[in-house]
Amino acid sequence: MKKHILLIFSLLSLSFCLNAQNAEETFKAVVNKLKAYDNIEIAFDYNMINTEAGIYETMEGAGFMQGNAYKLHIMGQDIICDGSTIWTYNADAEEVMISEADNSDGGGSPLAIINAYYDNITAKYIEENGSIKKIEAKPLMGDENLDKIILTLDSNSMEIKDLHVFDKNNNEFVYEITRFVTNQHLPADFFTFKAADYPDAEIIDMR
Repeated sequence: MKKHILLIFSLLSLSFCLNAQNAEETFKAVVNKLKAYDNIEIAFDYNMINTEAGIYETMEGAGFMQGNAYKLHIMGQDIICDGSTIWTYNADAEEVMISEADNSDGGGSPLAIINAYYDNITAKYIEENGSIKKIEAKPLMGDENLDKIILTLDSNSMEIKDLHVFDKNNNEFVYEITRFVTNQHLPADFFTFKAADYPDAEIIDMR
């Protein structure tokens, strides 16, 4: 689940350059542009839909990313990673789980996860209406969760209008960006867990 959340965070952070010849080249151009930012702040509205189960949930999310470090708040969790250690605070359980970042499967950072799809994606334009374009992307190799992603883009402003993620359990996750800021000056300890911010939480070290 955490890997899924980090993948979505990465995709929301992408800024598209639609000069590429096809959708797959566009996807790769996106990843390359993402690497060029010093850091990214993003906020978004989130909906989860499963029509078969009658589920419609809505919430907000926000986060920061800088290299292999990130800080994310979504679904009642604060996830903080300094590049080597991950602290996950669960508000309902009032506990903090400490674990090591697993770079082998892309768990080290959102950028590492999106990099894993760099050469493992097939993409195509499925709709074009003036400057508004939709790209459908699917992993070439099997993914235990992800089925496909549909991005709606404005080619004039090079901004993502919305993002639809479909998993293999018939869930649809819809995200709309409400804030996007790059290259801010962040404190040196910004991506470090501070126990004083969670005085009542039980700390469980799983390393």
